[in-house]
Amino acid sequence: MLKETIELERLRQQIENAEFAAGDSSDYIDYGKPNASQLKAAQETIAKKMSEAAELKKELHALIEQTPGQAVEEWVNWHKTILQEILKEPATNTNAQTRTFTARNTLTEWDKVLTREQDYVGINWYYLKDYKAKAKKEFKNGWWKF
Repeated sequence: MLKETIELERLRQQIENAEFAAGDSSDYIDYGKPNASQLKAAQETIAKKMSEAAELKKELHALIEQTPGQAVEEWVNWHKTILQEILKEPATNTNAQTRTFTARNTLTEWDKVLTREQDYVGINWYYLKDYKAKAKKEFKNGWWKF
């Protein structure tokens, strides 16, 4: 795997982590019954993490612009391969059907990265958790190969 490919994924995962932290704090506000100081702290975390995600998305956009096309294609194709395998799984129940639907939509988003219509694709942490874990592991391990 090219080092540029790994850098693209590292940045994508940082964005995903920031957005997840903001969402986690939002859930805490909605379901955790925070007191006034806890509410304020959670709101500050949301603002901080969403601002961080926005800055990282700008960084990702710039990185994609300067990265050789071969690395961008390798990055996108790695993700598409995983999603295409998920689409081959039998959809035997509602959760499996939703997983397939989510994988199909995520695949469409990756196609948009190739056509430069978007830069960032998040991975659904619930229906595609195995894919998300594989990306985290593969690219973490891939980094140490260089």
